[in-house]
Amino acid sequence: MTELLSAAVEVRRDATGALLAVRLPPGGWRAVERTLCRWMVETDWWGQAVHRDYRRCLLAGGDCVELACDLVTGAWRVARRYD
Repeated sequence: MTELLSAAVEVRRDATGALLAVRLPPGGWRAVERTLCRWMVETDWWGQAVHRDYRRCLLAGGDCVELACDLVTGAWRVARRYD
């Protein structure tokens, strides 16, 4: 089961861009143990363009979340949480 979310988050990345940690509301910083998959979405270039970098991540403690980075603004959001 999944829970759709849309909350702004902060991330920490290493020099290569790999995610190290994410600050989720309200729990605070959580280490990213592994990025399970990554994909890009670029759509609706003729209207309201969407350019996002999605990453499904396994966090310390066992939670799995989907994070999305707006490639125009650089803002990160948590998009989904998996059970």
